[in-house]
Amino acid sequence: MSAERARILLVDVLPETAEDFEAAFGEGAASGREAELVHVTAASVLEHTEGTPGERRPAVAVVGRRVPAPVGLIHALRPHPADLAAVVVSTSATDSRLTTLPILFSADLVRRIPDAQVHLLPRTARELLEGVTRHRAETAVRAAAQRQLVSGTVMGRQLGERLLGEFLTQAPIGALMLDDDGAVLAWNHRAADVLELDDHGSLRRPLADLFPPDARATLRQHLATAREQSAPGPDVVFERTRSDGTSQAMRIAPQKVTDSGGRERVLVLAEDVTDRLHAQRKLAERTGHALLSAEVAAAMTASGPLAERLHRCVRATADRLGADRACLWTLTPSGRPEPAACADVDRTTAADRLHLEHTDEELVGRIVDRKRPHLDLTPPDGRRAGSGRPAGSFAGYPLISGGELIGVLTLSTRLALPGSTLSILENIADQVAVGIQRDRLLHRLRATTQALERPLLPPRLPELPGFDLAARYHPFGSGLHIGGDFYDAFAAPDGRYVLALGDVCGKGPGAAAITGLVRHTLWAAAQHTTDPEHVLGLVNNALRRQNTPFCTLAYAVLEPPSDPAATSGPSGTARVRIASAGHPAPLLRRADGRAVPLEVRGPLLGVLDELDHPVTEVELRPGETLVFYTDGFTEGAGAEDRREPEDLAALLAGHSSASGDGRPADRVVAALLEDAHSWWGERLRDDLAVLALSRLG
Repeated sequence: MSAERARILLVDVLPETAEDFEAAFGEGAASGREAELVHVTAASVLEHTEGTPGERRPAVAVVGRRVPAPVGLIHALRPHPADLAAVVVSTSATDSRLTTLPILFSADLVRRIPDAQVHLLPRTARELLEGVTRHRAETAVRAAAQRQLVSGTVMGRQLGERLLGEFLTQAPIGALMLDDDGAVLAWNHRAADVLELDDHGSLRRPLADLFPPDARATLRQHLATAREQSAPGPDVVFERTRSDGTSQAMRIAPQKVTDSGGRERVLVLAEDVTDRLHAQRKLAERTGHALLSAEVAAAMTASGPLAERLHRCVRATADRLGADRACLWTLTPSGRPEPAACADVDRTTAADRLHLEHTDEELVGRIVDRKRPHLDLTPPDGRRAGSGRPAGSFAGYPLISGGELIGVLTLSTRLALPGSTLSILENIADQVAVGIQRDRLLHRLRATTQALERPLLPPRLPELPGFDLAARYHPFGSGLHIGGDFYDAFAAPDGRYVLALGDVCGKGPGAAAITGLVRHTLWAAAQHTTDPEHVLGLVNNALRRQNTPFCTLAYAVLEPPSDPAATSGPSGTARVRIASAGHPAPLLRRADGRAVPLEVRGPLLGVLDELDHPVTEVELRPGETLVFYTDGFTEGAGAEDRREPEDLAALLAGHSSASGDGRPADRVVAALLEDAHSWWGERLRDDLAVLALSRLG
């Protein structure tokens, strides 16, 4: 069979791309390579693809990045599976327009290659060219067989390949002729090679007998379907075993044909796709492993309880690797392994699960002792000698991080595990081990953070007769962040109450140390006198002595009424003296609902040697609330995106104080925190601390 030499049309490709094709396919027709390279422009390429689609000289068009309208050019080329395919380079300028190509053309006809992956062009062009050539050969074989039958060939008088004539005998694809019962009447050289046929043992033998018993019914149905329709039947891959014991995958494509006497035959095109199938399976396996690795990574880095994340890992492992059971075992303090998370397929019964857990524990213990992976393939016809494990496979991999054995990842299945199982288990085990170790580290860090934060806040707020006192502290982050905000409230020896809320510059353990210094200096100074000038002066000196960063502070001294039952007159007056050291203006909410910021200002602490902090005195009447807060409420997302104290005052004014729980200050604090989280959302990057004092009616 003579065939026209296939071409690769290089349409306005870059010089370096052309060099890649020259290296892959050779130069011109004289090179003896599988295709002729033709350099063309977008304007002239249509001259090289003239003719009726399906009957033209086979070619693949490589459309370079310099073509201004690649989509229009592809449409003009009229790709056809028998003679023309195309591959186009996509750029940022053309990518959005090229998204329509997969909708209009199959991957066998048109493919896109990103500009960053142009090195894949020669290989892609070769794959497309092989597809065009194969389709062309199959079409020619079908047509030749039909012509030969119509010419009057008598099928029953000739043997083997002589029935198919010279053209079909030399065809590059296997061809067989079957009778009405699916028995082989004739074949060509290629079919004889791939299916190991001979005139004595194969003639009149059912084609299905060349395949394993479990595939024969499906193959017979596949051939019968072809006899019921005039168009070529679908391509289906069937696997068989060669005489040398190796496996083989055959693509079987049947089509009904009719001889001159009107008798129907079935022409079968048979192609050995073993290598292709193995490559596809390997790609699918690697893709599945990559997806599994991604699922495990996503689970181990997600938030939520560790037990839930481990269960997601084993569920994904069992599903992706087709195991009956996947388990993560962790070690008890005594070193004994116990299952921490297991996933079973639906067909595994409760009895099976208990049995597998009990019998696999021995193998897990072996892995723990040796710190080495283990693969156990039991005989397919019975239980493992000396063990209660049923037939099947077991694979286990130790979870090791930083040289420490954390646990074991195991798989149990009734089927055989592929040789790559331990490789993918190693990858998963590493991810899980690192995730568990990270979770344990975060747990220790949270415990350390809580231990450091505990002395930075008062263990409880004092009870003030006739008042409601409430405070909240919300650190930024996930519990691992030690903030610089703090508050305190305590009774002084002179009968007054000290309220303080501050913000130390910085974060972490350093800020925690400064916070502790400020709180304890405040308390110690107030034991002698609560006078703001005296107390703030001592705090400033302590910070200057330690050469620490600055601190802002709102300091207030409450002088409760001498008669808690009185609401007016000298005996019922409650006064609050307030001093501010660079802190946001406190808010006062009146009994009638009006709310205003208080003009209280003063210099930061820890910066200057000499300080002057003016003191503002406020009379707190029944139904009124005084609020102190840190700058997280006004600058939670940074100084460039801020709210003013007037905004918070408006929020307080709109807040309803009507409630029968007797905790107006607590409701104010909750409302401010809720509003801050709602306002800043994910932009919040600072701690929040608020202290509110309400005089009850």
